[in-house]
Amino acid sequence: MKGSHNGKFEAFPRTPMDSFLESLRFAKAKPHIPEGACLLDIGAGDGAFLRHLNGHIHSGIGIDASITRSVEFGTCRLEKGYFPDDFSENRTFDVITMLATVEHIPIDLLPKVADMCWDYLKPGGRVIITVPHPRMDGLLDFLKKLRIVEGFSLHEHYGFDPECLPNIFNRWQLVKRERWGFGCNNLFLFGKP
Repeated sequence: MKGSHNGKFEAFPRTPMDSFLESLRFAKAKPHIPEGACLLDIGAGDGAFLRHLNGHIHSGIGIDASITRSVEFGTCRLEKGYFPDDFSENRTFDVITMLATVEHIPIDLLPKVADMCWDYLKPGGRVIITVPHPRMDGLLDFLKKLRIVEGFSLHEHYGFDPECLPNIFNRWQLVKRERWGFGCNNLFLFGKP
């Protein structure tokens, strides 16, 4: 069954606003993921994006340190851990996604993440990144105080500036850069020649 988790899935707490914002990110990323792709989702959280894509992609692996245990559902798998240190697969992927993830990764670790993405991505593949503008941190903190958003890992935000991504992913081709949501969010597509 599409999106089935066979009772093994533990959802992260979400408010309706969290779900809405998440659906906007999913809608921005999905058109850039070919049907039948093998996908790696870094910062997968509870696997919501993989469940959303189940039936569209051939297979997917998500990695996130916040989950309590590894889980399999459909043709997808969630692994507990941090990328790249806790990730070891003997395969490559068509697409790697980091949706609302890079702003949680310390800036000094991002070059290593970019290098390992290069190693795990097939030639012709893409890395898809969504990242909020740093001015959103204050607004999200305010919305969390009002309990409009859950803000599960807002404490990890440090004012990341998305303008640095083309320099970090400098051996990649910048296929697309788009600001959306009144300039509050960014979409980056990097291609591996």
